[in-house]
Amino acid sequence: MSDAFETKKNEHLSLVLKAIRTVGRLLVTENDPGTIIQGICRILVKHRGYYNAWIGLVDKKGNVIKVADAGFDERFQKMRDNLKKKEFTLCVKHTLVSESVYVAKDPVTECKNCILAPEYGGRGALAVRLSYEEKNFGFMVLSIPKELATDALEKSIVKEIADDIAFGLYRHELEEKQKAAKNAEKKGQIRFKTLIENSLNCISIIRDHQIVYKNSGLRKVHILMKEAFEPPDFLNIYEDDRDKIIGQYNQLVSNKIDHIETDFRYYPIKKSHHESEIRWALLSATKIDYLGNESILTNAMDITDSREVEGFLKIQDKMTSLGRVTAGIAHEIRNPLSGIYIYLKALKKIYNQMGDINQVVSIIDKIELASKKIESIIKRVMDFSKPGMPSFVMTNLNQYIEDVTKLTAVSLRKSGIKFVKDLDPELTECFAEPHLIEQVVLNLITNAAEAMKDYTGEKIIELRTFRQKDSFTILVKDSGPGIPISRQTKIFDPFYTTKTNSSGIGLSICHRIIQDHQGSLKYSASKTGGAEFIIELPLKSRDEIK
Repeated sequence: MSDAFETKKNEHLSLVLKAIRTVGRLLVTENDPGTIIQGICRILVKHRGYYNAWIGLVDKKGNVIKVADAGFDERFQKMRDNLKKKEFTLCVKHTLVSESVYVAKDPVTECKNCILAPEYGGRGALAVRLSYEEKNFGFMVLSIPKELATDALEKSIVKEIADDIAFGLYRHELEEKQKAAKNAEKKGQIRFKTLIENSLNCISIIRDHQIVYKNSGLRKVHILMKEAFEPPDFLNIYEDDRDKIIGQYNQLVSNKIDHIETDFRYYPIKKSHHESEIRWALLSATKIDYLGNESILTNAMDITDSREVEGFLKIQDKMTSLGRVTAGIAHEIRNPLSGIYIYLKALKKIYNQMGDINQVVSIIDKIELASKKIESIIKRVMDFSKPGMPSFVMTNLNQYIEDVTKLTAVSLRKSGIKFVKDLDPELTECFAEPHLIEQVVLNLITNAAEAMKDYTGEKIIELRTFRQKDSFTILVKDSGPGIPISRQTKIFDPFYTTKTNSSGIGLSICHRIIQDHQGSLKYSASKTGGAEFIIELPLKSRDEIK
């Protein structure tokens, strides 16, 4: 009896080795998970000697996504349906919570609720999880001769086969991920290459001062600038811009800066420098890792046309401003000229009638006054169009602003205007021409007072100085009627005014003075409903700003 059992056991082991080898070949040669588990079920029934075998694969949520079987007839379809609905048998439930091999010595009595139990009369059953590196791929259930169900060697063989299946599925999943990643990378490279090659910009990669890549599309679109940015000498860059570009490039290479964003002039490649028309380019350059080496990615665009349009618009804007100035001058001079004409006619009439000499003198005085007004207008226009060069010094503007408030305090009080002053004593010195700033502040206070002349509400003018980032800030605010939205964009235009007896050039001159200081003069509506002017002056000198 023992000899027969040993013979049977040796035959069984021979089948085991054959089945393991066949399963191994299948796992290596096949890539589709459904085909793999179906083939394994057949191998285990055919070469291993099991009565039947079934395998289920699950997803991350525990849903059964694939089922394979061998050794069953159409009655197994009911089991497939139950598995898809997560109606699991006792043996499958065990594999979901344990790594050990589940043993059913008598499935007929132990698994009464299993629809396959009647098929297992006189047989045993084994069930095991398919897992690798803590990931559960599914389960495997085998119908086995009853005497082998409790055999330790058989259980270890089943566990080994299950581990091999799980590793094969893991390898397949890993290969699929790698394949998907490679495909995505390949598609990304194709998209990137398509984008770069067809870019309207000149794109290049520089390593060790040599251009190692340059997009071919630029030869079609920007043939003129394909050698505009050639390190290390940058010979095609216009002489006046070359030092700037070399300096920024060296700073980028030495990691002193991490990005270049600038424009420069260059010589087109088609002609010699003597024959070339100088063109403009906009450059962006930054450090990148290219094929494992530190490199510089450059993106250059020819902006000559846009520069020309910009220049044209500036000229157009200047011509528009000149038209407004001319109209303003004509309007301002027409009134005194008309007066001079009337006075001269009256003088001629008096002379013909030999009238009173005192009337003659009076008329001459009026002519002189009108002439002085014309001279004053011309002087203001000249000052606006070509102001004198300010004498900038580092100074504490609070002192000069304080002098302005002393000048205006009495007149404001007489006009019933409450004056609120708040000058920040902690403000540092500012780079400015103090007397010109005095003129601006005085003009803004005077304008505010005039705006509230006929105002019936509470009259308040507020003057403040404070620091805002790197700026010396002056605020002049009033509680008056404010400026209508339709007029706000024109208040700094020369000769624009809503007041009678005003040339409309005061705010234009103020704006020009602040611009000469490299600062800004802005208007905004006050929260109280009046006007608010904010002056921002740089605390640093011009050289420091540059």
